[in-house]
Amino acid sequence: MSENGTNELLSEEEETAVKESWTVIWNDKTTNGIKIFVKLFTLYPDAINRFKDFNGLTLEEVKVHKKLRVHALSVVYGLKSFIDNLDDVETLVELVKKNASNHVERKVTETQIMWLKPIFIDILEEIMGDEMTDVHRTAWNKLFNAIQSLWKQEQDSVVEQQTEAS
Repeated sequence: MSENGTNELLSEEEETAVKESWTVIWNDKTTNGIKIFVKLFTLYPDAINRFKDFNGLTLEEVKVHKKLRVHALSVVYGLKSFIDNLDDVETLVELVKKNASNHVERKVTETQIMWLKPIFIDILEEIMGDEMTDVHRTAWNKLFNAIQSLWKQEQDSVVEQQTEAS
């Protein structure tokens, strides 16, 4: 995926696989969003402290925190905006860049965003079971890799602008 939207991100088959598999996440968005965060915080306990609402809490405390649902839904809706625009690469690029820019102040890097890739794919595999194919895995990997690349470009640009301004 390029900034000018000239490169096709996914093949038609891959785009269909992403949209098809996305429905299993979307159909139970709150539960699946919470699963994403619980897995994230289980694998990367320090990530808890990146969220001001959860800073200093244990995983068990976070699991019952009223703001977990809000954060979970926010991530799922953000991903939905990406999925909804797979066929409009220019808009998709701008959505990813906006999301990356919004995370600069919280110092969330593209590396940390990529923590979500295996977590997300694992959750899809749990839900889909044998229906999860190599096409699904490849498509989601390509999508997350494109998001990472754009995320890094945007964060580097924002940091550079902040450095020049100071």
